[in-house]
Amino acid sequence: MAGSNVEAVVNIVTEAVRTGRLAPGTRLVEADYTQGLGYSRSTVREAFQRLISSGLLAFERHRGVSVCKLTRKQATDVYCVRATLEGLATRLATPYAQENPERFVQLQARLDEAVAAADLSLFSKLNTEFHSQIALAADNDYLLQAIKRFETSIYWLQFRVLVGQNAVFTTNDDHQLIVKAMISGDQIGAEAAMVQHILKAGDLVQALDDDYFQVSH
Repeated sequence: MAGSNVEAVVNIVTEAVRTGRLAPGTRLVEADYTQGLGYSRSTVREAFQRLISSGLLAFERHRGVSVCKLTRKQATDVYCVRATLEGLATRLATPYAQENPERFVQLQARLDEAVAAADLSLFSKLNTEFHSQIALAADNDYLLQAIKRFETSIYWLQFRVLVGQNAVFTTNDDHQLIVKAMISGDQIGAEAAMVQHILKAGDLVQALDDDYFQVSH
């Protein structure tokens, strides 16, 4: 039960960050989760520690725990590494996609419908599913763990881009290229398309106002 409670707090905080209810730099108060939600102090502390380890939260002396706020360089570095990891995942997943094209074709059709309806919320959800499906199809547990680590650390950036800029819909062109290459068995082309897709998302993040980034020292 204790383990499931820790996981519950982790999920609550993660979802709050992902959806923007906890903004970058926001301080987390332990009592909000013990008194407000009824979890024990040890459960909340362990959950916070997990999220600090994952990169979603940060700890500072005299300030406590807060939602991580990246510098512009850190954001660039994250997207550079993420592009490499997801590019590799796409290459490894291509043989599976070639043998099971319907899963990816159907998901792409749903993405296309979300764009046509200008539904940012649905597009965001399907975009996450798109990347998760490819990472799972790569069938490499170590790679999957690494991808999830970077995905968690930039939840707030992804949310801000998706709700603030319709330009994100242009990234669906990349999805189409990726799926086309994967189901045709073009591993190199699929990998290259994914790398460019992630780097494009990074460019959108860099277009955000300075307020969303930590000041470099």
